[in-house]
Amino acid sequence: MTSTTPTGNTAASSDPVLSPGLPPRDAEDANANDIRRFVYTWFTLFEHRAPAEQLATHLATGEHLTLVIPGTEPMHDIEQFTAWYKQLLANTQWNFHELSNLRVNYSGDDAYDVTFDVDWQGAVTEASAWPTNLPEQRFRFALRQWWRVMVGPGGALDSPFTIADLVTEAR
Repeated sequence: MTSTTPTGNTAASSDPVLSPGLPPRDAEDANANDIRRFVYTWFTLFEHRAPAEQLATHLATGEHLTLVIPGTEPMHDIEQFTAWYKQLLANTQWNFHELSNLRVNYSGDDAYDVTFDVDWQGAVTEASAWPTNLPEQRFRFALRQWWRVMVGPGGALDSPFTIADLVTEAR
């Protein structure tokens, strides 16, 4: 069994007990746990209401970006994301994301495909027209997300990751 790491190295494993891509050729190469860390970092930034510019650094630039979020038109650039995020901040008091069923697969071409379920919880502001489904202007929505995460130059500890595709749908 062989697989190719994001840096193009072939990692051989004749042991069917090991996960794909193991053993690594280089300890600095990105692996599935680095991608998991990146996903959790993304949601932590939302929960702490980070500036839009900080989140934008985690998005692909140019024509390689597609974000699909219920209730919005697909977004294809940082400016569209920033406008959407500012509306999120203006319309919510707080939000929290509980993740489950997180799956990470190396797909080649320095990219990982990521899928997971999100239990998105929060509260809207008094003036907001955003939907709620719980008392006291609170909400809880069950969502599923699919991401394509690109690995850029640099070691995994430098977090050289960007989101190229993000699709969210209700589950």
